[in-house]
Amino acid sequence: MVAVIWSLGLITLLATAVIVGARYRTRVASSAASVAAASAAAESAINLGIMTALTKAPAKAVNFPLRCRMPGGESILVTLEEEAGKVDLNAATPAILVRLFTALTRDQAAGARIADRIVQFRDSGGIRSNDNDSRSLPIKPDNAKNTGFATIMQLDQIAGISPRLFRAVLPMVTVRSRRPEPVAEAASPALREALNLDRKPAAATAAGPAAGDVTIRADVRAADGTRFIREALISLAENGRPYLIREWRHGDIDPRTPAPASPRSDDSEPVQSCFRIGGAPGA
Repeated sequence: MVAVIWSLGLITLLATAVIVGARYRTRVASSAASVAAASAAAESAINLGIMTALTKAPAKAVNFPLRCRMPGGESILVTLEEEAGKVDLNAATPAILVRLFTALTRDQAAGARIADRIVQFRDSGGIRSNDNDSRSLPIKPDNAKNTGFATIMQLDQIAGISPRLFRAVLPMVTVRSRRPEPVAEAASPALREALNLDRKPAAATAAGPAAGDVTIRADVRAADGTRFIREALISLAENGRPYLIREWRHGDIDPRTPAPASPRSDDSEPVQSCFRIGGAPGA
């Protein structure tokens, strides 16, 4: 009798483990599928943003930010930022770098140290500053071209920049503007506050520049709540071509930026289909 009871208990435990495992695998597969679908929708939204930035005909002009719904039901928010309104890591004056990192770290000494290491990095062609830090090692051969920062992602190689500071500063910096100071009218509210810029920003509904470097950001929310953010660094009107995609990046959720409306929300004003952006179905 005892053996039978133990056998039944063991069978029950095994059955429970099988059911729980099956449910877990189903949830994982469903989550992976949602992320893949949201990633594909984000890339499509980037392409939509590029098309919108290139459309200058008054009859079809559409302003940023774009809010619409993809065919799969995902809600998207597409924004455009001019690189001219950011701090150029290769061209910014040391004073601007000190002001930026002092504002973000809230420590004058730390901000000055980070700014100095950035200047050393770019002046040495991509060699980390030698300040007795274990991270201060060469990252390029001696014959490497003196290009400074090739991408803003290299900021994580600068001693003193924590993961939190890295995520905070990424939206405020560039390697494409070639300006000693950012253009105040194109700067984000966060950067204007950090650098104490007085000029008013450009209108939030601007259609974007006809040429130059921009970052297009696509924030996607699926019906199950999954969010995926993708960014692309784009050069418009580059060497006779309409555009050139220079870099793809994964984006962080910015608490200062409103998220796309949930596809399941019962809003009184429905979001239009992304296929109708520009005023023509399938545009």
